[in-house]
Amino acid sequence: MAFRPTSTGSEPLVSILMPFYNAQETIEAAVRSMLAQTYQNWELLLLDDGSTDRSRVLLDNLADPRVVVRLDDERKGLAPRLNECIALARGRYLARMDSDDVSYPQRLRAQVDYLERHPEADVLGCSVVVFGDDGAALGKRLVPEAHAEIVANPASGFGLAHPTWMARAEWFQANQYDPGAVRYEDFELLYRTHRNSSFANLPDLLYGYREPHNGFRKRLKTRLGRIGYFYNQRDKEGSGIFWNATRRESWKIAADAMVVLTSQRYASLKSRTQALTATENAEWQSVLSGVLQPMTHLTAAGK
Repeated sequence: MAFRPTSTGSEPLVSILMPFYNAQETIEAAVRSMLAQTYQNWELLLLDDGSTDRSRVLLDNLADPRVVVRLDDERKGLAPRLNECIALARGRYLARMDSDDVSYPQRLRAQVDYLERHPEADVLGCSVVVFGDDGAALGKRLVPEAHAEIVANPASGFGLAHPTWMARAEWFQANQYDPGAVRYEDFELLYRTHRNSSFANLPDLLYGYREPHNGFRKRLKTRLGRIGYFYNQRDKEGSGIFWNATRRESWKIAADAMVVLTSQRYASLKSRTQALTATENAEWQSVLSGVLQPMTHLTAAGK
């Protein structure tokens, strides 16, 4: 295991949690989108989950003292790595970021401003642009803003996209991820906490969410995991929500399988998202062009 500590200066306000595994094709853009943030008082925690590709080599070119890189040959999974990030984090706010996605430059500033002005909010997300492996925008997913709308139908999930979260450190410290909730760790955490927490979303498009062309097995595991979760919650929550979740997830599994068989993955995603306006598409192209540079061009402070 190798570890690169941050500088010994003042503590950051925001800690960005980014575990990664075999992300050589995408991690450069994800990291660069953090270095390009208009808000600069942060640390980026990059925890390797036993990668076997060139991800580690690419990160060797980083020269920003705010970045922590922790390497490990063991494969543990996302939830345990996120819990490790939470333990390492020094910020007052903890932000999620996936290693195959892209954050808009104004994301951290907008979320910090909101949480500073709304002390009652525990977890904050935002709307997202959905894009494919080639970077082309497929559409946008707009999210409900208020807690009541976000948690209105737990059997269908929560309108709070996991990689867009920024939460108060004390909330994450009190609510760790369940390592047994593989592929649905975010859903399990939200369901466990939604009655005693306050969730919110910014309506703005502040995050680019990658949808790979394949990934059917991962989606299947997620859907089966949710069904199993509600099955185990029957005594506590009643059988009604279990059957509602089973019907919904089974329908999605069938739809996913049909999309795979017909090779219409991206066409299906476009039909289930809202089209970007010309202005929104231009902004996305600007964000994307700013992060698709080689990591070797990065120096301290992201300049």
